[in-house]
Amino acid sequence: MPHIWKFFRAGGFNQVVISSGADLQNLDQLDQKLWVALACPTTGVEFDKTTLALIDTDKDGRVRAPELIAAAKWAGGLMKNPDDLLKGNSTLRPAAINDATPEGKLIANFARQVLGKGDNDEVTFDEAATAAQTFAA
Repeated sequence: MPHIWKFFRAGGFNQVVISSGADLQNLDQLDQKLWVALACPTTGVEFDKTTLALIDTDKDGRVRAPELIAAAKWAGGLMKNPDDLLKGNSTLRPAAINDATPEGKLIANFARQVLGKGDNDEVTFDEAATAAQTFAA
């Protein structure tokens, strides 16, 4: 069943409203002719450059629609409730991670064991990145 999109009019044309995790998970169903932009630079914009660099899988300095779609599906699939991705929180609880998937289980266990966090403790990006660097070394 196709996803139902909501739109608003701005700048003389209709723009899609991304208001739920389901919207993010279904970006691949949104006709790219309706996208405001099909690429975005990874620097010089008012968005976290570290996040953009992670989404830019081919490292060409631009995030393109397929990369954004893949990132949204990946991140949404790791969450028990993909709506949590739109809350704008700078932390994540291990209990929010979908540990029913192998990758989700690995990430949740990393948060619990390596970071010493309980299911309802908050994990910051910096804590996770520092621990991952230490663990990789």
